[in-house]
Order: sequence, then C-alpha cells, then structure tokens
Amino acid sequence: MRYISPVAEAVTGTYDVAIVGGGVVGCAIARELSFTGARVVLLEAAHDLCEGASKGNTGITTSGADCTPGTLEARLVRESSPGWEELCATLDTPFRRIGTLAVAMTEEERDRLPALVAEAGENGAPAEIVTGEQARALEPLISEDAVAALHFPQDGIIDSIRLTIGYAELAARNGVRVLRGCPVTGFEVAEGRVVAVRTPAGTLWTGAVVNAAGVEADTISRLAGGEEFRCWPRQGQYWLLDRELGQRFQAVVGGVPTEVTRGIYCVPTTNQSLLLGPTAVDHDDRRLKAVDAETLDAVFAAAQRLVPSVRREYAIKTFAANRPASDPVYRVAVDSRIENLVHAAGIRSTGVSSSPATARMVRGLLAGLGLPVDEDRRDALRALEPIPRLLGHPEPEQLFALDPRYGQVVCACEQVTAAEIAAAHEMAVPARSLEGVRKRTRATGGRCQGALCMAGVSFLHSLHHNGPPWRVPVSEPDATLGVEQ
Repeated sequence: MRYISPVAEAVTGTYDVAIVGGGVVGCAIARELSFTGARVVLLEAAHDLCEGASKGNTGITTSGADCTPGTLEARLVRESSPGWEELCATLDTPFRRIGTLAVAMTEEERDRLPALVAEAGENGAPAEIVTGEQARALEPLISEDAVAALHFPQDGIIDSIRLTIGYAELAARNGVRVLRGCPVTGFEVAEGRVVAVRTPAGTLWTGAVVNAAGVEADTISRLAGGEEFRCWPRQGQYWLLDRELGQRFQAVVGGVPTEVTRGIYCVPTTNQSLLLGPTAVDHDDRRLKAVDAETLDAVFAAAQRLVPSVRREYAIKTFAANRPASDPVYRVAVDSRIENLVHAAGIRSTGVSSSPATARMVRGLLAGLGLPVDEDRRDALRALEPIPRLLGHPEPEQLFALDPRYGQVVCACEQVTAAEIAAAHEMAVPARSLEGVRKRTRATGGRCQGALCMAGVSFLHSLHHNGPPWRVPVSEPDATLGVEQ
C-alpha cells in the first residue's frame, strides 16, 4: 500500500478572505465567516490546527472580572462569556461553569480583594469576597490557612483543543477550505492591497487577509507590508495531574492576582484531570518549549500552598507552551498601511475566552471593507452532531448497538474506542498524526501517556492512512515513532 504523507495539498484558487493561523482565534473567525456566502480559506503552518497557545493553556473561560476595565480585551471577553453553554453545545465541546476562587492566604492578600471586586464591577462581571470558611464550603480542598477568597462565579472550564477543532470542523463543513502544513511565505501587494498569498505549495488570490497568526502575527504583517509591531513568546510551564485528584475539585483555585500576574492556578479540566500553572516568562525563542526543574518546583509549591492535597504521586506529565505577548495587546483592527489586511493579533492568554466576540468583530471589520460577509446563508450548518464517546456514557450498551467498534477499547486510561478513533479520521478536518488523534479523542493523553495504547492507536491510524504503523507521524510529518521494519 502507498503511504499518504500528511502534507498540504496544492494551493490554488481565488477567495474572498484568507485567514492566516489555525489557533482558536483563526478557527473561530473561520466558523463565523462560514455562515456567510464568502469564499474562505484558512492556512496553518503546522501539521494540524491548535498547535500553539490554543493547545497549551489552562482551559479557563474567564468572565472578564480580572481584565483591565475599559480595554478591548475586557469588552470582548464580557461579550463572549454568557454564550458558552449554547456555543459549546453546537461544537461538541465540553464546558462547565464552575467558578474561580482567588484565595488569600495572608492579611496582605485579603487587603487587595476590595480593589479587585471594584475592578470586576467596572467590567460588569460578578465577583464577591467570601471568608475562608465560605471558600472551603465552595471548594473543600482549599487550605485551612486561607483567610478569604474572591469568588468569580461565572468563570468556566472548557476543552480548548476540542473548541478549536470544533470551530474549524463546522467551518469546513460549511465550505471553508482548511489547509494544514501550509505556511505563508509572502504576499503579492498592489496599490496598497494584498492580492495574493504565497505558500510553498502554490499561490492563491484573495480579496482580504485576516492575520490571526499568534506569536507570528508580526511576521505576517511585515511580509504583507503592514504595520510594524513586535510579538514575543511568553512561556508557561505546567503540571498535569491524574483525575484521581482532579475529579475531586469543584472550582478553579488560584492565588490573588497582582498587577504583574494572575499567578498559579489549580484547574480541574473538563476531562477531570488537573492542571497546575502557568508561569509567565518572556523570552525570544519562539520554538522554545522546554521545562526546567526549578520552575516546575515553584509551580508545584505555589499550588500546594493553596491546596495541600496536591501531591506529586498524582503527576502524569509536565509541559510548556508559548502564548503570544505584544504591545499593545488585542490589536483587532484594519491595518493602517494595507487596506485589506485585518489584524486579530496580540490576543494573549484570554484568546479562548474572547474568541466568539473577536470573530464577530473581525466579521464586522471585513463587512466594512466591502467583503460579502454581512448576511448569513440560510443553508449554513449551525451545529455539529456530537460524536458518541464511551467515557462517561450513561448507557454504553446503546453505543455497542450503534457500532460494534465501541466494544473495542484502545486507550484504557481514557476509554477511547476504535469507533471514536475512526470518527477522528472521518472528520472534514481529520487527524493526520497520533497527536491529531489525541487532540480529537484523548487517546494516549491519559494516565499512561500512551505507554499501553500507543501501539493500538498507531495501528488504527495506519489503517486510515494506507501505511505501516511505524511510519505514522507522531506530530509533524517527519516525527515518526522511529521504528523500522
């Protein structure tokens, strides 16, 4: 059989809008534009969507209480917050509005709470100061030494990877062309307008470009001849802990925010595992994702100060991710030099939380430029049909009747079945690597991190891609399992 390498298809064609960047913001914009009659293409440099900050974040949907009042960030987060339940129901994405507790462990920290409540009030976000005893009633795992806490009841937790994939999947089913492994190498500009986008796989013509390239947004602007600004990576290091602890949490727990940082959080995920982090360290290497023992020790100590039951015996893995930093933040506007270049740049750690409203704002900007995006199509698909999943299903026997492959559990830790892995390969934006399977199903993402199920997952993946299991990519096309026949 011929092995199909996961490389980008040939790039040709004419589009109304080209979106650069397949993170949560770019994919949210693609979904929003897919409801219109515009011809849209999304270009992502990596082998799959959601490979940057959208993959390596806490998965918190903030209500905007801790955003700086009067900023575009605060406005877009607040506009997005009320709609998460309805939106996630259409995108097959887990979401729970469990609230956040910013825990004061000292009198000095408690004294900072009234100012934070006032800030939340300016943003229109609910917040209240509770006593240490009241905080422990909301989250019994909080330290007995806590003297008070600030409660943000409208905060939630979301699977940010499933959200990003869901945005793109719905967009693709509505006709958006999604190109992965397709970096933008340049633009053709005529009379102050981008007329074409160049990639290694070819050139496509476009009426407008949306720059949603994350930490590379400054590079895209420069290539197009647009505004000069600087982006840089802000690294966060994390611990992932087992669901044996994570499922006991009832709220997100963090420290008291300062002017410099929101601090370290204990975040129960929608999959019931637990994230500790992140740190926030600026650097210049956009590819650096290394962790170090000293930083991880500090993260663990900060989390354990808030929740003493956090112990290393629950640890599954550590990792680091870069989120985009820039000055100013939240540059969502038409470029001042290139009249059909729209930036959705500088969207830092709240990119998930603001993505619905950011997408609507970008659509409005494009409409103002005369692009055909102001009216919705009547035939546009508005919701994805959920993929049935074995984990947590109330009546598994119904799944077995639906598809016998639900009886074949491939990943024991996450109870991922052969049916779910098959579904990940049959999507409009299918898995092209083992990492792609993990993002769509969580196979290899549980307690053993693939130690027990990697062989089975790679075998099933190889069946869908006409190649031997040892040749399937783990992530980028050349990153295989490293095993020869």
